[in-house]
Amino acid sequence: MPALAERVRDAIVDSILQGTYRAGERLAQEKLAEELGVSRQPVSHALNVLKEQGVLVTLGRKGLTVAPMDPALVVQLYQIRGPLDGLAARLAAGRVARGETAPGEVARLQDLADRYQDLGPGAEEKPRELARRINADMQFHVGLYRLSGNPLIEDVTRPHWVHFRRSMQAVLTHPGGRSEPWVQHRAILAAVLAGDAPEAERLSTHHSQAAATTAEASLTKDHPSA
Repeated sequence: MPALAERVRDAIVDSILQGTYRAGERLAQEKLAEELGVSRQPVSHALNVLKEQGVLVTLGRKGLTVAPMDPALVVQLYQIRGPLDGLAARLAAGRVARGETAPGEVARLQDLADRYQDLGPGAEEKPRELARRINADMQFHVGLYRLSGNPLIEDVTRPHWVHFRRSMQAVLTHPGGRSEPWVQHRAILAAVLAGDAPEAERLSTHHSQAAATTAEASLTKDHPSA
């Protein structure tokens, strides 16, 4: 995907995460181009990609609208991601134990964990902060994938992160969901930095399973017919 279209796609996803566009709402190409200060071509490209990914659907005369999240799809995606997250953490811990990691790789993860350890009361009520935290969550996991030394883990998961980012809305707006993911992130990172591969794998797999359970429960509650 061209760089500009990719940035436009990410901006549209961020707008969805912030609640600017909700399930069933139409996304007008002209309006998006004006809001983002770009021509219609990269917007058209981005919208087509999001349609292919299942984020957008065609709904009668409305044209392209935001697709509702399917709880069953979320569960299936986490069933794939859980073992991969565990593998990434195990490999990353092994690289740390063998002294194969660069300081910058670890520092970026530590910085994220430190930055989001205390979000403060009411942070979840700010749409832009919610999108920022969701993207930070993605950056943490992608950072672990890269620390693992196996680039295929990131390659396999990359197409699905748009759905994971949307599912994180359900996780982070769930009671207690705002801070718990980062408590778990710090525990995973501590095990990785200690070079404890079995514990890092266990914690990372559990973290993914917990996110799946919370997202499914929240989405099923919001969409009981799903």
